[in-house]
Amino acid sequence: FGSSQAASPPLLATPSFVCWAGLRPVRPTAAMSMTDADKRKEPTPDTVAAAPAKAEPEAKRLKAAAGAPDPAVIRKQVEYYMSDENLRTDKFFSEKIAGDAEGWLEMSLILSCNKMKAMRANKENVVAALAGSKLELKDGGVFVRRPANTALPKLEAKPQQFKKNNHHAHDGGVVAMFRNIPAEQSWVQIKEKLQAMLPPKVNLWFVSEVSDKSQCNVACPPFEGDVAFFEGAEVEVGSTKLKCEICYGDVLQQTLKVLPKHIRDKRERESRKRQKERNHPIVLGSQKFVNVGALRGKVKEIMNSRSDGETLKPEGTDFKLIKALLDFHPKGPEKSAGTIGIKVAKSAQGDSRCFFLIKDGGAEEDVSMKKCIDAVELNPPYVKVEKKGKEDEEGAVAKAAEPKEDGAKPAAEDAKPAAEAAKPAAEEAKPTAVEAKPAAEEAKPASEEAKKEDVAAEGEKKEEHKISKDQGKLKKEQAKRANKLKREEAKHANKDAIWEAKH
Repeated sequence: FGSSQAASPPLLATPSFVCWAGLRPVRPTAAMSMTDADKRKEPTPDTVAAAPAKAEPEAKRLKAAAGAPDPAVIRKQVEYYMSDENLRTDKFFSEKIAGDAEGWLEMSLILSCNKMKAMRANKENVVAALAGSKLELKDGGVFVRRPANTALPKLEAKPQQFKKNNHHAHDGGVVAMFRNIPAEQSWVQIKEKLQAMLPPKVNLWFVSEVSDKSQCNVACPPFEGDVAFFEGAEVEVGSTKLKCEICYGDVLQQTLKVLPKHIRDKRERESRKRQKERNHPIVLGSQKFVNVGALRGKVKEIMNSRSDGETLKPEGTDFKLIKALLDFHPKGPEKSAGTIGIKVAKSAQGDSRCFFLIKDGGAEEDVSMKKCIDAVELNPPYVKVEKKGKEDEEGAVAKAAEPKEDGAKPAAEDAKPAAEAAKPAAEEAKPTAVEAKPAAEEAKPASEEAKKEDVAAEGEKKEEHKISKDQGKLKKEQAKRANKLKREEAKHANKDAIWEAKH
């Protein structure tokens, strides 16, 4: 290789093979010959246009393919938001509408609702869906209001929402609450008024004192129709009417903590008792089920075994079961009117599936089986057990007794000669029994004396045992006292020795 001062060979201007010892020949490429200046260059518009476009994400592609939501579903939902039924308990929308002099509501507030988001509806979809509706629009759909600015209904308290498992939360007895109690009133007045309203032989378990929040809790034993009674109960205390509120969810749990333990135990016992009574077979249509849970499982099985758009056969048992369940829906007659078929399809409210009722003219309406089963659970159609009448029972008893009497007659007739033959032997035995009486009478005093002696001996033994026991206790106490005195003397001796050693 020469000395270190030797000049290095010049670089080749044109691409060629370069071979070094121990390395494979490599031809320089365009990327290898790119300089640092070329690497730092910004991409030109031509290069950007030439670059292939990136594929859209799969979620966006599916979302675009899904298309616009159903206008009929959007119209139904928006009309519900603006209806008396919803605004009666919807405090937010009621205040927003009342805050505008002309009763207009911003469309953006409606689009922010969860159900509208689930449908992926936008302002244009809503404007198109409300084309034939009585609702009025302004500024191209920016605002919406009720027809002719109809007056709002009176705002009411929204009913408490509770899970399906809490349908039987008050099986062991209703726990309720009274709010906004006047300061001059106490729990005594509430108890007296409420007790007077209860059915006879039903006495309140517990009434709490009025809290700092002007609230009073009440616990009552279970009776027929107790939940319905407390839902509509109103107590007039002084000049104020107090409405009763049944506790659910977190409020119920907090109230139960205030109740005494024996009241909670009573509720649990009554709840188990009612649960046992409720666990009976039910009948729906022509089918019997062990309990409501079995019915719920059957409905799920019917839905999962069908594909989207598949209709139930009218002559099948599944169709008859769903048809019978519709009678328990809160709007059963209205829903089932004009129904000619039932099918399973995807719900317009989300990704879940539900049953659709096919009406005359091809119209379809979804129906909630959950509401139907919840209604069945509150009022189960139990299987009726036929009770036999008194006449049938008497006839069965007479029939059972007839063969026994017939069979007993020959045995009684056979027993007569044996009884007659036994009479002389009994008469012969009488004199011996009479002779034995004096001997038995003579033996009685001796046995009585022996018993007295035994009782006296047992009494003496007990007294001796008691005396010995008392003596043993005295000896133990004396020994303890002696040991205590010895320990105290030893302590004093040690203290004296220590004092003498120091001084």
